[in-house]
Amino acid sequence: MTEGLTAMLGVTAPLIGFALALIFFRKKHDVAAAVSVFSGLISFFCMTGLLLTHGSEATTHVARWFTIGDVELTFGILLDGKTLIMGAVVALVTSCIQIYSLSYMAHDASKARFFAFLAFFEWSMLSLVYAANLLQLFIFWELVGLASFFLIGFWYEKPSAVRAAKKAFMMTRIGDVGLFIGLVLLFMATGSLDVLGINATFDAAGLPATIDKDRVEWIAMLLFIGVIGKSAQFPLHTWLPDAMEGPTPVSALLHSATMVAAGVFLVTRFHGVFLDAETTRVWMLAIATFTALLASTMAMVAKDMKRVLAFSSISQLGFMLIGLAAGSLFAGYFHLITHAFFKALLFLCAGSFIHALGTNDMIAMGRAGARKLRITSIGLVVGGAALAGIPPLAGFFSKEQILGAMHEGWQTGFKIAAMGAAFLTAYYTFRMVFLLLRPDANSRAVADEPAGAQHGGHGHDAHGAHATDAHDADAHGHDAHGEPLVIRAPIAVLAFFALIAGFFGDSIGHAIGIEHIHHPSFGEMLPAIGIALLGVALAWFDYGRSGAKQVGFLALVPPLETFFAKRWYLDELYHYLFVTPAIWIARLCFGAETRGFDKSADAVGTGVIAAGGSVARSHNGRLQLYVALAVLLIAGLTLWVGFEVSGGAR
Repeated sequence: MTEGLTAMLGVTAPLIGFALALIFFRKKHDVAAAVSVFSGLISFFCMTGLLLTHGSEATTHVARWFTIGDVELTFGILLDGKTLIMGAVVALVTSCIQIYSLSYMAHDASKARFFAFLAFFEWSMLSLVYAANLLQLFIFWELVGLASFFLIGFWYEKPSAVRAAKKAFMMTRIGDVGLFIGLVLLFMATGSLDVLGINATFDAAGLPATIDKDRVEWIAMLLFIGVIGKSAQFPLHTWLPDAMEGPTPVSALLHSATMVAAGVFLVTRFHGVFLDAETTRVWMLAIATFTALLASTMAMVAKDMKRVLAFSSISQLGFMLIGLAAGSLFAGYFHLITHAFFKALLFLCAGSFIHALGTNDMIAMGRAGARKLRITSIGLVVGGAALAGIPPLAGFFSKEQILGAMHEGWQTGFKIAAMGAAFLTAYYTFRMVFLLLRPDANSRAVADEPAGAQHGGHGHDAHGAHATDAHDADAHGHDAHGEPLVIRAPIAVLAFFALIAGFFGDSIGHAIGIEHIHHPSFGEMLPAIGIALLGVALAWFDYGRSGAKQVGFLALVPPLETFFAKRWYLDELYHYLFVTPAIWIARLCFGAETRGFDKSADAVGTGVIAAGGSVARSHNGRLQLYVALAVLLIAGLTLWVGFEVSGGAR
C-alpha cells in the first residue's frame, strides 16, 4: 500500500467507524463499540507505520477539489514531521481511551452514540493535523469544535451538561471569528492556500519582501485569537473546567490530544508567521504566562480531581505557548507531545478512582481506599511526577526546554513568572497525590462529597461536575468493581509513554526540522529540578507528612483561598459584563417585537377585518336601501359636477 493510501485509510477509518456505529449499529451497542475501537486501531497502525517509514521530506497527496478563478483548491494529506508525530500520538491516545471506555461506559444507555462520537472526534482531529491547505484546516478546526460540543453535552438530559456544551461552543466561536479573518488575510498576503507554500514564505530569514510588517502582525494576532479560544487561554479559558460535564473518557481525549491541542498545533504549524510578528509574540508570551499562573492558583484549592486536572491543562497549554512565543518551536511542540501522554494518563486514573469509589472529591477518595487500586495509583504517581516536572519523566525534559528557551533579556520577568507557575504545578499535583494516597481521617480536610454518593446517583455539588460523574457511576452499574483489564491496560500503556517520551526529544526535534537542539548541562537543569522538588516538598509538608493538617498554606489567608476557589470571580464578572446585558437586550428586543411590531401589525390586520365586517354588514339584500344609496350618490356627484362647471364659467 502506498503512503498516500495508508494516510487516507488512517484518516478516514474513524469516519467510517462513526457512520457505521451511528447509522447501522445504534441499537447494537457492543457492535458499535467494537466498530469504533477497531477503526481507531486501524488509524493507530496506519499512523504509526507512516511515522516509522516516512523519510524527512515533506510530501503532499492531494486532488483538485474545485477552482475559483486562478485559485485551485485541493483536498488531501500533508506528510511532514509535525503531522506524522502528532497524528501517531492522536491515534494512540484515542485508541487507549476507546478501549478504556469499553468498561467505563459499559452500561450507558447511549453507548453506541458515545463510541460513534469518539470516532467522529478522532477523524476531525486527524483531518486537521494532516490538512494540506488553509480551507481544509479551518473546516476540520470547526468540526473538532462540533465534536467536543456533542461529547461535552453527551448527557443532554442534564441541564448542566447542556449549559457546559453551549458555553464551550460559544466561547470557542469567539476565537474562531478571529482565526477565520486571520486565515483570509494570510491567503490574501501570500496568494496561496497551500500550507507548505505559506510556510516556505515565512520560514525564510527575515520578513517576506512582499508583505509589510503591520500585516504580518495583524495576521499573527488574529490567528492567536483563535488559539486563545480553542486552547482555553485567558480570557476565553472559563469553558474548559465546565467541560468536565462530559464523561471522563471525553475529558481525557479533549484535554490531551484533540480539542485543546488543536490551538497549540496551529501555532507550531505556522510558527514562522509568529516569529515574524514580534509584537504578537510579546502579547502571546504575556497572556500564556498569566494563564499558566492563573490556572495554577485555581488548581491549588480545588477538591474535585477532574477540575484540578482541567486547571492543570489550561496551565500546561500556557507553558506550550510560552515556549513557542519565546521562539522555540522544539520546546512548545515537545511539551505538546509529552503532555498528551501524561494528561490522558491522569484523566484515566481519575476515571478509575471515580468508577470504583463513587466520588470526584479527592479527600473522600483517599479516605475510601484509593491506594488499594494498585495500577491506578502507580499511574497517578507516574503521571503526577511527569506533570510536576520530576526527572527523568517526560514532563521534566519538555518543561525544562521551555524554561531554557526564555534566555533573552526582555524575557526575564516572564521566565520568573513561568518558574512560579512550575512551582505551583508541582505543589498542586502532589497535593492531589498525597490526598489520594496518604489520607488522614483525623486531618482538618473536609470532603464536599462522601465516597459512594454517586453510586446512588445523587452526587452533586455547587459546580455541577459531580452530577456528571453521578451519571458516570450510573453507567457503571452502581458498584465498585476495582480495575478491570480494559481499564488497567490503557493506564499502563500511557504510563509507559509518560516514562520514556522525554528521551526521544532529539528524534522529535529532528523530525520537525530542528537541526541544533540545545542539551542543557546539569547546572542549567538545576533550577527546574529545584523548583519541582521545592513544590513537592511543600505539598509533602501540607498534605503528605504524618500529622499534616491537609488544608494547605492558603488556609492561613481565607479571603485569598476563597478568591482562588471562586476562580478569581471571572465567571461572575463575565456574567455581569456580557450575559446580563445580553439578557436585557434580548428582553428589550422581545418586548419591542411583541408589544411594538407585533401589536402594530395586529392593529392593521384588526382594522382591515373591522372594515371588511362593516362592508359585509352593508350587503343585507334590501333593494330599497341600495336604490336610495344610488340616488344619493348620483345626486352628490351631480352637485359636485355642477359646482365645478359653474366655477369654471366664472
